[in-house]
Amino acid sequence: MNYFSSLWGRRADLFDVRGALVPRRVRGNVLVTAVRAGGCLALVLVSLRLTGRMDLAPYAAMGCFTSLYARDETYARRVWLLAVVGVGLTVAVAAGASASALGVGVWAPILVVAAVASGARYLSEVVALGAPAGLMFVFAAGVAGYAPRTWPEVGVSAGVTAAAAGLCWAAAVVGALAHPRAPERLALARALHAVADHLEDPSGRGVHRAEDAVRAAWRVLHARERGEGARGLEVLAARAQGAIRGGSVVERARRAAELREVARRVRRRRVVDPLVEEGERVRLSAYADRVRAGARPVRVWSWGRASGAWVVRVAVASVVAGGVAWLWGLGHGYWATVSAASVLQVAGVSATWHRTVQRGVGTVVGAVVAVGVFALVDISSVWVVIALVVACQVGAELVVMTNYAYAIVCVTPLTLALSALARPGEGTFDLVVERTAATVLGAVVGLVVCVVVADRGARARLEGALVECERACARVSACGGAGCRHRLVEALGDVEAAVAVAVGEPAVSVPGERVERVRGRARALLDREPV
Repeated sequence: MNYFSSLWGRRADLFDVRGALVPRRVRGNVLVTAVRAGGCLALVLVSLRLTGRMDLAPYAAMGCFTSLYARDETYARRVWLLAVVGVGLTVAVAAGASASALGVGVWAPILVVAAVASGARYLSEVVALGAPAGLMFVFAAGVAGYAPRTWPEVGVSAGVTAAAAGLCWAAAVVGALAHPRAPERLALARALHAVADHLEDPSGRGVHRAEDAVRAAWRVLHARERGEGARGLEVLAARAQGAIRGGSVVERARRAAELREVARRVRRRRVVDPLVEEGERVRLSAYADRVRAGARPVRVWSWGRASGAWVVRVAVASVVAGGVAWLWGLGHGYWATVSAASVLQVAGVSATWHRTVQRGVGTVVGAVVAVGVFALVDISSVWVVIALVVACQVGAELVVMTNYAYAIVCVTPLTLALSALARPGEGTFDLVVERTAATVLGAVVGLVVCVVVADRGARARLEGALVECERACARVSACGGAGCRHRLVEALGDVEAAVAVAVGEPAVSVPGERVERVRGRARALLDREPV
């Protein structure tokens, strides 16, 4: 009762819709990623059309989901991470197709998809997979599991998925031959812009966004050994970190303008002038050396990142959503399962509520768009449908980082068009209605399960982050070195992330006074020990 009393008492904060549909500005690596994803999908669909195997189009599209991952990672991390994604998508298709081939009833695909969903959620946390996390693995298993398959077709479906994934892997890593430092430059440019945004408008959460962006830049820079030009990039990261705090209004405006100019040069030039005097350059270079020496090792994976409650939520919601969809007689029941897993890719009741709103609104708007598009184009033409699928894929990638709801507007016609490719005889209007109903059903089930299954471990994770931040504060007070200071910056960021999750969990009582005390001490030390 205490849990639900807390839930009811905090309902206004937990279920606030403000900000759910607000666009977020994203700088860099949007168009290139979208064109790459669309190009790979177009190539595999055209190949299937020319070979007369459009029935395999959904499985090829599942393999092409590989291009949606690791968009901002370094090439060294991207190589193995996308390999994991490609293998995972292939296994998901094989598992779903095998469940279908067993022919033992509808519960076999439901349970297999639920197992894939929970496993993918766990994997995405362990390896820090990033968006879209485990969602696409669920989609892949659902598409394969809910389509009638024979055992010979299982291998063919998995093989097509693997081939498409291999193509996307190659397209994503080939850029290392021409621009090996492009991911580092992108992360640094975003950090410079974020700090400039904060300097121009120091109110609100700008300082948190600036600190997060600078931390991300350091993490990317430290993910590989130093090479040609790396020291210069680290000097710029040190300058961005030192510019976050202090200064008059005029001084902040001047620094913001300089940082934006440096960010522009970082993205366009091989050799970048940090726009500082030689003495300042030497000092920042020495600081960057000490930061690299004292930084925490970049972990490839960590078993401690995953929360058991998050995995249980996904598993339960997937089973319930799939079962209810079957009872309702929905022919594409996996859409409900995918929707339930989708809203649970984030942590906390508040974040899940926002994702539910985004999923529901995006689907309804996307369904309206799909009805209009299908009325204007001849979807009986395979080439027209291929063009529509590719256009929707590119559109979704262009806006997915801006707001999840905007991407769903594009994903909805894409999913319906893929269904039209696989099953040409299905009525488009019935598909639109079923898609909307299944998606809303799954989103609601996911939200309800998130509310019922409490994540009580969030308090322990917050406690651990606070203790580590207090230790980092003590180290800075004792030595004041650049490495200790950088550890404090990282520890403070971990506290902010843990607080963001904890406040979204009604089962967790956040120690507000202690959090503010630790924050205050950390920020005071960072202000006292300038870069």
